[in-house]
Amino acid sequence: MRKIFSILFIAAILFSCSEDFLDRKSLTSLANDTFWSNKADAEMALAGCYSALQDNYIFNGDPWAGGISGRWEYMSDNGWCRWKWMAGGSIERGENASSDWMGDDFWKSSYKVIGRCNLVINMVPTMGEELIDAGSAAQIIAEAKFIRAMMYNYLTMTYEDVPLITTVQDPAEANVAKSSKEEIVTFIISDLEGSIEDLAAPGTTEWGRSTRGAGNALLARINLYNKNWSAAIAAADKVMSEGYWLHPDYRALFTSANEMSNEVIFPVRFLRGPDEQGANFAGYWKGVGLMNYQEALPNLGEDFFCADGKPITESALYNAAVPSTDRDARFDATLVSIGSLYNGAAPPMQKVWTKYAQRKYTEEGMPDEDHFDADEDFYVFRLGHVILIKAEALAESGASATDVFAEINKLRPRANMPDMTQDEVNNYFGGDLIEAVRHERRVETAFEGLRYLDIKRWSIMQERVDYYNDNDRVNAKMSIRTFSAKNYVWPIPQFELDINTALEQHDLWK
Repeated sequence: MRKIFSILFIAAILFSCSEDFLDRKSLTSLANDTFWSNKADAEMALAGCYSALQDNYIFNGDPWAGGISGRWEYMSDNGWCRWKWMAGGSIERGENASSDWMGDDFWKSSYKVIGRCNLVINMVPTMGEELIDAGSAAQIIAEAKFIRAMMYNYLTMTYEDVPLITTVQDPAEANVAKSSKEEIVTFIISDLEGSIEDLAAPGTTEWGRSTRGAGNALLARINLYNKNWSAAIAAADKVMSEGYWLHPDYRALFTSANEMSNEVIFPVRFLRGPDEQGANFAGYWKGVGLMNYQEALPNLGEDFFCADGKPITESALYNAAVPSTDRDARFDATLVSIGSLYNGAAPPMQKVWTKYAQRKYTEEGMPDEDHFDADEDFYVFRLGHVILIKAEALAESGASATDVFAEINKLRPRANMPDMTQDEVNNYFGGDLIEAVRHERRVETAFEGLRYLDIKRWSIMQERVDYYNDNDRVNAKMSIRTFSAKNYVWPIPQFELDINTALEQHDLWK
């Protein structure tokens, strides 16, 4: 099968959280007493966990919604939203509140995924070996734990302290207090460590299911985000031992033709068609052919070095008339700029105020119609990410520059760039190895849903807001960004506070 798990009608019925479902005891009885009768039922329930990741506020998204796959980049210093009312716009400007609709919907969507995972994790063990063999049951439970851990990681990186729910709730258990970020991180790390070996080895299960490689990639990311450097390195090494390799063509990697590349560790799958779930995050309108309702920022475009390993301010190779000339190959794969070709023709850059637009994850080839049904999978984890996790953890832990360079220089050849050396670090990053690694992470992973969380966890949001206001606002109509300490944590949605009497708002937002 090209795509492992479609959105299944019966799964949607069984695991919806509508009031009609909660009020109808017969449907609850059907789910508990009749449904869990064989391996196919367990896998159908797991399919509901995977399909929930296609939500527009998680790994999909369109001009109205705001997913990790696209909009989060435009809440960072990689881009900005032209329409102020778009989901994420208030977060981008530092104006979000407990009534912000993106915050509301991300919370709801995240706990929908978690609820489906809890159902699988709690129900599959009750089936017994007469209904499902022990190996299949363990793998299904491990996959649900992987998805649940991934969502709790996102929640701790945004709201920080949130309710930790690990069981199937009934209405009497609806009021749940917050657990601390530290408690949740400890739990999901332990949960992952205890279940990773039950995941299938890469290449031995249907494409799109989480594997042992994906489990260790998530473990590496969680540990990196929480400054557990040695644990991040150890998990990254386990991923690298699984036999992944870098796709030779960086630009081609981000096309549907190569979405099953051996660099891809865990994708969220999308498939165009009236009966399928296509990707909205690559959408554009006819006559424009670019996502000009959101634009890349100049400092991202200017951050890509030239092919001689020098920044554009120092390289004799830089050509302002055609900025993609003699640049890091990731520049043209990531961005459309002046003089670029997009879909085989010169794009209408006069409609883009910043003169930089997103290319990565946009589907070139359909400029004559409104296009919000792409065939492109989203890569939650790929080998390039894991290499950068190890490089950053090494740098942060005080390892030798040689060891850090060895990781970074795995990425440089396909970018048509010279190896990173101490001279580069000294000349362009003030001798700061960590800053050099952060720069490499930015140009390698732009528009992959990582940058917003990166500037948040590095505690550099204030300086990036200041830089935007002073340098990136090339048009007076562009938003002014503001920042205060409370913007490092998202407020708990007011609707949740209203219905969950055990829940308290974060102190910074009271």
